Amino acid sequence: MPALGEIRHALWFKLTAAFLLVAAAGVIIVAILANRATTVGFRHYLNQNVSNQWADLQLQLALYYDRQGNWEGVESLLVAAGPGRGQGGGSLVLLASDGQVVALAGGRRNYPTSAAEADVNLPILVDGQQAGTLLVKQPGGGGGSGGAGEQFLVQVNNAIWWGGLAAVLLALFLGVFLARRLTQPLRQLTEATRKMARGELGQQVSTIERGEIGELSTSFNQMSVALAASEQQRQQMLADVAHELRTPLSITQGHIEAMLDGVFEMTPENLALVHEETLLLGRLVDDLRTLSLAEAGQLSLDRVTVNLSDLMVQSVSAFEPLAEAEGVELTAEVPAEAVMITADPSRIRQVLGNLLSNALRHVSAGENGPPQVTLSLFNRGDVAQLRVSDNGPGLSPEAQQHIFDRFWRADRARSRDQGGSGLGLAICRAIVDAHDGRIWVKSTAGQGATFIIELPAVKENETRAKGAKAPRGN
Repeated sequence: MPALGEIRHALWFKLTAAFLLVAAAGVIIVAILANRATTVGFRHYLNQNVSNQWADLQLQLALYYDRQGNWEGVESLLVAAGPGRGQGGGSLVLLASDGQVVALAGGRRNYPTSAAEADVNLPILVDGQQAGTLLVKQPGGGGGSGGAGEQFLVQVNNAIWWGGLAAVLLALFLGVFLARRLTQPLRQLTEATRKMARGELGQQVSTIERGEIGELSTSFNQMSVALAASEQQRQQMLADVAHELRTPLSITQGHIEAMLDGVFEMTPENLALVHEETLLLGRLVDDLRTLSLAEAGQLSLDRVTVNLSDLMVQSVSAFEPLAEAEGVELTAEVPAEAVMITADPSRIRQVLGNLLSNALRHVSAGENGPPQVTLSLFNRGDVAQLRVSDNGPGLSPEAQQHIFDRFWRADRARSRDQGGSGLGLAICRAIVDAHDGRIWVKSTAGQGATFIIELPAVKENETRAKGAKAPRGN
C-alpha cells in the first residue's frame, strides 16, 4: 500500500487533481453565470408581467386625474382594483407628483412608501407630465417575482448547484480513470527501468499506445535491445580477450618453467620461441588498443591529401618478399591518373597491410590454380574504390556476416598458428569508418574473396586549390 506522501507525488494523482481543478472551476463559473442570468431574466419577466397586469389601473388613474385635475376621491378607484389582486399582504399606494401618499388599498401591512420598497412602480402620465406614481407590493413580500417566483428561482438555482456537484464528481471519476490509464505505460517503463538498473537487461514494454507515449515505449524497447546486445558483446569480448591472451601466456609460462626446471635447455631456439610469443602478445595488446580507440572515436588521424596509388604501391612492395616466399603472385592494378584522398597515410597503409596479410594467409589454401592476390584501384568520381582479391577458398555466407567481428576466425587454430590476432579486419573496418568510408566483402565459397573499400575522393579542382595555397609570412 503506497504511503500518502507517495500518492501525492504520483503523476496520476497530479493529473487527477488537475482534471478536478479545471472541472470545478468551469462548473463554478458556469453555475454563477447561469444563476445570475436566470435570476435577472426571470425577475425581469415577472416584473414585466406585473407591469402588464396593472396597466389598466395605470390608464384609469391617468384618465381620472385628467378629468378631476387632482387626486381627491381616487382611493375608491384603488380599492375597487385591489380586491383579488392585493390579497395576502399585497398593497397599492398612489403617490402624488411631490411624493406624498394620496391613497392606499389592499393589505394593511408593509405598505411601500417609496419606489425602492415597491415591487413595481408605474408612472401616471397626463399630457406628458407625471401626475403621480403607482406603487405595487406583490402578495407574499417576495419581491417582483412574488413567493411563487422566489420558490421557482430557488429550485432552479438548487438544480444548477446540484448539477455542478454531479459534474465535479463525474470529473473526479473520469480523471482518476483517465490518469491511471495514461500513466500505466509510464509505470511499466519505470518498473522496466528499475529492472535494467539491477542488471536485468532486455526488458520490453507494451507498445499498443499511440502518440508520444507509444514512441517513448518503442524507443525504450530499442534501447533495451541495444543495451542487451552491447552487454553480450562486452562479455563475449572479455571472454575472447581472455582466451586470446591465455594461449601466448601459457606457452611462454610453460617454456620458462621448463627451462627453470631443467626440462628444456636455455638455448637460442627455446628463447626465440618465448620471444615470438611475447611479440604476439604485444601485437594483440596494440591491436586491442587501436580498435578500442577507433570504436570510441578517439583514434588520432593525421589527415593529409595523398595519392592513394602511391600508398598501394608502397604496400605491395612491402609484401612482395613474403608473397614470393609463399609462392603467391602479388600484383597491383593502378590507374594512370592520380587518385587523391584526404586521409592518414599510416592508417591507410595499416588497412592495406591487414588486408594483404589476411589474403596471403588464406590464398595458399586455394584450389583455383596458382595462388594470386590482386590489389586494384578505381576512380569512381566522388569516391576512390580499392579492391583486394584472391583466388583462395572463399567465404561462406555465415562467414561474410561475421568477418569484421572482433576475434572471429573462419579457422581459429590455423590463424593463431600463423600469428593472426583475430582483430585485423575489425581494425580495418574501424579505421575506414573513421575516414568516413565503408568496407565490405564479396565472396562465393570455393571461388575466392574480394574486400572492397570506398573512401571519399578529393576532386581535381579541390586538389589544385589546396596546392595553390602558400604559407603567409609574419
